[in-house]
Amino acid sequence: MPLLNRPGEGESWDERSLLLTMLKFAQDVALWKVRDLTEEQARATPLHTSPLMAPVNILNHLRWVERSWIEDDILGRDSHRPRSEPDADFVEGSVLPLAEVVRLYEEETARTRAFFTDADLDAPAAVQPPGYPITTRWVLLHLIEETARHNGHLDLLREMADGEVGYY
Repeated sequence: MPLLNRPGEGESWDERSLLLTMLKFAQDVALWKVRDLTEEQARATPLHTSPLMAPVNILNHLRWVERSWIEDDILGRDSHRPRSEPDADFVEGSVLPLAEVVRLYEEETARTRAFFTDADLDAPAAVQPPGYPITTRWVLLHLIEETARHNGHLDLLREMADGEVGYY
């Protein structure tokens, strides 16, 4: 069964429904790519130029990306994202058990989708980078893009780990 839900006959999808469906699809693919990996496979870093690029680390990074964009940027609160060093959220993933990272990511993705279900997509984010304004819609689109981009990394890492390809 495919991960991507498609509209049924007679269903009308507005912009928010489409965006949330694509976000959920990207999130589900990320989860699918790490499911059934052993701890060793999930921690493997076969790309010598990217020593933190392990499936579990990517999933942990995606968890913090979602939380920090909503908490820090949209709401102007402190997400408590690890920032003690560059790539701290990747480093944190390398010490947490895979099952815990999966659980934390599932919890975060559910919170993210719940937030965007009712959020004003045209609202400006509390934190604005210099030079261009961002809105809640921009952040939602960015999270889709960020997750999809990292899914490309997960595609390759999963295939290298056990030969598994595809997304369902």
